[in-house]
Amino acid sequence: MDIRQNYLLYTDINLAHDRNNSAKTGSIELPVLDMSAFSRRKPHHPDVPSTDLPNRSPGPSVPTLGRRLLAWSLEVSILVGSVAGPLYLGGQLNQNSEAPTATLTPVLKVAQTATARVLGLSPRSLPEKVTPTTNILWSVALGLPLALAVAHLYGISRHGRSWPKRWLGVQVLAVNGKLPGWRRSLLREGLGKWGGPIAVAYGVWQISGGFPTLAILGGLGLLSILGESLTGLGNRPRRSWHDWIAGTCVVDQQTGAIIRLSSLWEEASPHTTANYDNSQALVWQAAYGGLTSVVLDPVGSEWNRHQRIQPSGLGLGLGVLLLLGGLAGVGCYHLYSTTVAADADAEKLYVNLLATLTHPEIDAASRQTAALALGNLTDDRVAPLLVDLLAQTENPQWLDTLQQALIAQGPDAIPPLRRLNQSLAADRSSQNSSARHHVLTMRLQTVNRILVRLVLLQASDHDPMLDLSRLHLGYLSSHQGQFTLSLKNQDLSGIQWQGTILNSAQLQGATFFSAGRDGHLDTYDDRIADLSGADLTNANLTNADLSLSRLVGSSLLNTVLNRANLTLADLTRANLENAQLIQANLSQAHLVEARLSNADLTAAQLLGANLENARLSEINAASAQMIGALMQGISAKSANLMDTDLSGAMLENADLAGGYLKGANLSNANLQNANLRNADLRDVTLQGANLNGVNFAGAILTEPSGAANQDFVRALPGFLAGNKLTGVDFTGAQNLEPEQLNFICTRGGIHPTCDLSRSE
Repeated sequence: MDIRQNYLLYTDINLAHDRNNSAKTGSIELPVLDMSAFSRRKPHHPDVPSTDLPNRSPGPSVPTLGRRLLAWSLEVSILVGSVAGPLYLGGQLNQNSEAPTATLTPVLKVAQTATARVLGLSPRSLPEKVTPTTNILWSVALGLPLALAVAHLYGISRHGRSWPKRWLGVQVLAVNGKLPGWRRSLLREGLGKWGGPIAVAYGVWQISGGFPTLAILGGLGLLSILGESLTGLGNRPRRSWHDWIAGTCVVDQQTGAIIRLSSLWEEASPHTTANYDNSQALVWQAAYGGLTSVVLDPVGSEWNRHQRIQPSGLGLGLGVLLLLGGLAGVGCYHLYSTTVAADADAEKLYVNLLATLTHPEIDAASRQTAALALGNLTDDRVAPLLVDLLAQTENPQWLDTLQQALIAQGPDAIPPLRRLNQSLAADRSSQNSSARHHVLTMRLQTVNRILVRLVLLQASDHDPMLDLSRLHLGYLSSHQGQFTLSLKNQDLSGIQWQGTILNSAQLQGATFFSAGRDGHLDTYDDRIADLSGADLTNANLTNADLSLSRLVGSSLLNTVLNRANLTLADLTRANLENAQLIQANLSQAHLVEARLSNADLTAAQLLGANLENARLSEINAASAQMIGALMQGISAKSANLMDTDLSGAMLENADLAGGYLKGANLSNANLQNANLRNADLRDVTLQGANLNGVNFAGAILTEPSGAANQDFVRALPGFLAGNKLTGVDFTGAQNLEPEQLNFICTRGGIHPTCDLSRSE
């Protein structure tokens, strides 16, 4: 018996079963058969002979459910691998490359920014420079999944199967036996199978404690997709949710097995299918290689006749709609009239106040009252007008009045105040007349007081980023008093200060870094102040939180930063000369080419900090923690590094001439070609350090013997266990004097001369 006879026999059995179940519904649902592997040649007549049906090639022996799950696994693996593989390889190449020089392509930049926003990635984790090969691999990671997704949708819509489904002998078809087409394929794959589960996983990830850990998101995504695919196990037709949404089903091509299906989106018309001979229609459809699902429904049933809309009901419905429309029109007209009247009243009030303010014969008190009233108006013209008046007045009382009015205007006054601040600062710097200089200083002080009040309002409301860049907000002195920016213990993370003059500012305990809307630190929406190029000379930032802040090229001369948090801050080329950084946290901070001469870094934390080519001459870093710091090429002449922990630090080509390193820990440090001329190295730990090419000329390794004995090293007993030079290899060291070598050898150090002295 061939496969078609099996199908017809199964059809008879199922029809008998369905006739028993159709008495209540008046409809019969026929079973479905996948005949897509049969010949697609049209027959010459409806009766298709069995000889036209080709033999099936044997498929995999895995059970149907197992093949469906295996096909799903392959599809997921291919898609995930197309993204993860190129991303991982590109990242490894970029990490192992010494100097990536290529910039990301514009498409990759846009994709990187969008991905960082969605996944909450920190901006500092996004590379700006990559290798050319990384650029190519990451472009593949972006384009290949899109190409695979399009190919997958094309295969499902046009053939009902992707490559894994075809290989495993399963097929996706609409419940009416036709191929899914693009609409059903998009619903099935895009919304039901992938988009919906991933959206659910992303929502759970966002509201749970798993955010922003990407591994948890990946696990939730896979569980969600797997769970959605397994939803078909609990129903008789074994249709997953994505099949119910799209009106599709998965059939077995290996045996031509029948799957009973039903659909809310049946495309066959009950008026036409009732006229077909059932067996003939099924055989005819088999000849075309498709599946058939025919639903029979009695023509002109009593239910349909009762469901027709009656003319009287239609008229009543239209009447209700017209009534509602009329009421809505009356309401809109009333709202419009009220708005127009309110606007007219506001305009009249504005004109009257403006006339009072500008009339020369009206007394000053009335004019000041009009200015204060204008400040409370919601009008775009008020703030520029008040700022123009401020730029022209020299009366201190009027300055106070305009200050109150502009503060009442709120953030809308900031743009015109910024322009006036910059204009006054420029005029003041170029003014030679002392009287004119005094007037400009008074106006600038008033502008700055207004800005400070508005900054406090903005910071408390957590509004979007406030731009105060390139303003003069530093110390000002005039006959009317002094202005010093004071924002102690304030949240200033939402402000941009690039190039702003902030000298002598009092910013103790201020916060320049805070979490964004997601409430998590070190994610994409963090509020991070930008102080690049700012002048913070003599400012006080004690206990301030400057984590991740940008201070590139900033002036921090004589600035107090005691106990400040500068973790991961970018201080490239910053001037920190004479700054106080006692117990400050500079872990992983970027201090490349920074100037720290004479700075006080006592007990500061610089774990993993990048100090390449920094100037550290005469710094005081006693007891500082510099474990793993990158200090290649630093200039640290006469630096105080007593008891400093420099274990694992990279000090190649570092200049530590004359440095005071007594008790310092240099174990496992790389000191290749470093200059330790005349440095004090008493009690220094050097186990595991790389001393190749180190200049030890004049270096002090032990206490002097006293005034009567001027030898380099005093007489010492023989080798003692536990000495800090035990096992230290001085073979590649340079300019070691005989006295130094004698001390090294007696203390267990390694050098060719030590072997010679022992042999003698």
